[in-house]
Amino acid sequence: MTNILISLSDGDKRLIFALLLIVIIVLVFIGLLGYLLMRIMKFQAKKIDTLVHDAVVTKVVNDKRHFIRYGRNKNWAYFFKQAYIPMIIIIVGFIVLFIHNAIYNNWGYNPFSTYDGFGTLFFTWKLSGEYTDGTIIKFAKLVLDNTPHFDAIAWCGYIFGPCILVGGTWYLVAASSLLARTVLLYKRSKTVFEKSLDGYHQDEAVTNNDNTNTNN
Repeated sequence: MTNILISLSDGDKRLIFALLLIVIIVLVFIGLLGYLLMRIMKFQAKKIDTLVHDAVVTKVVNDKRHFIRYGRNKNWAYFFKQAYIPMIIIIVGFIVLFIHNAIYNNWGYNPFSTYDGFGTLFFTWKLSGEYTDGTIIKFAKLVLDNTPHFDAIAWCGYIFGPCILVGGTWYLVAASSLLARTVLLYKRSKTVFEKSLDGYHQDEAVTNNDNTNTNN
């Protein structure tokens, strides 16, 4: 192992360091994204208590099966209330894309293109065909393909891209919240109407009842 490290050129070492750094950044980003999603799901799961609370307290629902059916209906109704706006945003994006393609008669148009689409607003790289100067590890070099710029010809991408990203993310959060509420609903169904005999002793209960009757 030591010999391999010694034989690495400066180019190899820089490349390995860069790859490790990228992996660490990606893992941290995934971890933060997962943590944020879990927090949102935990917060949204509590909403099911609000949706079914009054029906349980007033005994509108009085058994497990009715509780699940009532909670499921409330849950889906709340999901549609959360999801219809992002769905409208996504539909608007596809309508704009359809109009663009019909106007220019270009049904193969890529709205995320770096030439005439949403991709013009971002840095992008491509393989150059050349390779790094490492003695052991060689990778194709990346060259800058696009720098952020605004181009009027990409107007469709500027509308379609944000519509899909915003609408899709919003819808994903709504769908994840639906799942979280469903899981908690089934957990609640096992405890709300649960009858437990933990700590119950029949002889003690009979004795207590006799003592109560004697006192009366």
